[in-house]
Amino acid sequence: MKDDFKSLSPEDLKKEILSSSEEVRKARFQFGVTRSLENPKVIRNHKKRIAQALTVLREKELTAKGKLKQIAPKAGSAPKVAKTSKGKKK
Repeated sequence: MKDDFKSLSPEDLKKEILSSSEEVRKARFQFGVTRSLENPKVIRNHKKRIAQALTVLREKELTAKGKLKQIAPKAGSAPKVAKTSKGKKK
């Protein structure tokens, strides 16, 4: 889903943010006042879409200013984390 946002222009991202905000407002009204919302997860899903769109928009702004460098992920391997020992030292 985040990849979908990366292909959009900043204007389209702003439109997506506004439309999702409107959907959250409507869903909250349905859930709180009329109790007619069938699936409360709709609110959470739209809030996640807003956050993802805002993140991609900010990344595009920073990239345009030259303050953000794109780092390519390594294919096929996850970063290794050192294990810490628990308990007494010998």
